[in-house]
Amino acid sequence: MSKKTTAVLAVLILLTVSGCSPPIGKLPADTVPTATGTGYIKQLDCVYFETGDFSAHTARAETYGAKTLSAGVVPHHLLAGELIASFFKTAAQTGEKYDTVILLGPNHQGEGANISTTACSWKTEFGTLDCDEDAVSEIIACKTLEARINDDILQNDHAVSSLVPYIKYYLPDVKVAAMLLTRQVTLEQSKNIALLLNSIAKNKKCLVVGSVDFSHGLPVEEAKIRDEDTQKAILDNDLERIKRMPNENLDSPETLCAVLYYMQERGACAATLFSHKSAADFFENPILQDCTTYFVLGIP
Repeated sequence: MSKKTTAVLAVLILLTVSGCSPPIGKLPADTVPTATGTGYIKQLDCVYFETGDFSAHTARAETYGAKTLSAGVVPHHLLAGELIASFFKTAAQTGEKYDTVILLGPNHQGEGANISTTACSWKTEFGTLDCDEDAVSEIIACKTLEARINDDILQNDHAVSSLVPYIKYYLPDVKVAAMLLTRQVTLEQSKNIALLLNSIAKNKKCLVVGSVDFSHGLPVEEAKIRDEDTQKAILDNDLERIKRMPNENLDSPETLCAVLYYMQERGACAATLFSHKSAADFFENPILQDCTTYFVLGIP
C-alpha cells in the first residue's frame, strides 16, 4: 500500500470516528431551503440593518491592536454596534487574508433543530455576502451535530443577521457560514463543533466568531457581579461552569463553549479581553434596571 493511500485511509477513519462524514462537495438533497411566500429564499435579508445607526457605529469604531486573529466573541445587540464594528475593523487591519467567517450564535426562539444553518447568501447594502457552501456541507454532514437548513430562522434571528453587514463592510471578499444553537446543544456537541471548525480551518483561512450577549434583565450592580463571575470562568477555561450559567450571565453558553473549545484546538492559551461595556454605558444611565452587558474577546 502506498503512503498516499495510507494517508487517505487514515483521514477517512478519523472522520468516521468523530461522527463527521467526509466533505461531500455539495449540499445533500434533503437540505432544500425552506419555502417563504411563493418561492425559495435565494438571498437572505439583513432585516435589522439601519443606515444611520450603522454609519454611527462604524464612525466610532476603534481597533484593538491585534496582530493575528483566528476567533473571537462579539455582541449582537445593536445598541453595542460600535463594539461589533471595532472587532471586524480589527480583523481587517490584521492583514489576514480570510476566506471564510464562521458565525455561531444563540437561536433566541429555540425553534427548529438544535443546530440550524443556511446555504443562502446574504443581501447587504454593500453587496452580496456569499455563503461558503463547502463549509455548510461539512456542517450538515457531521452526524454528531444533526444540523438542519432553516433559512427563515437564520434571517430573522438577530444573532447572525445583525452581524452580516459589518462583515461585508470590513471584510468584503470573504464568504460566510453560520450556525444558530439552542440551549439544548450539549457541551459535547459544542466540543464537536470546535473539532469540525478546526478541520475546516485546515483547508482555508477562517475567522470563527461567537455572537453572544452577556448579562440580561438585571440592574447595573447585579449585572456587574454576574460579569465578574462569567469573566473568571472564561479566564479559567471552566467550560462546564459556563455551560450551566443562566441567561442572567449570558444568552448562549453553547456558543461561548464552542469558541473556547476552538481556541484550545488552535493551541491558544487564553482569550484577550478587547472590551467590556454595558447598556448603562451607552444610555449613560448608571442606575439602569434592565442592563445587558457585552464582552468583546479576541483569540490569536
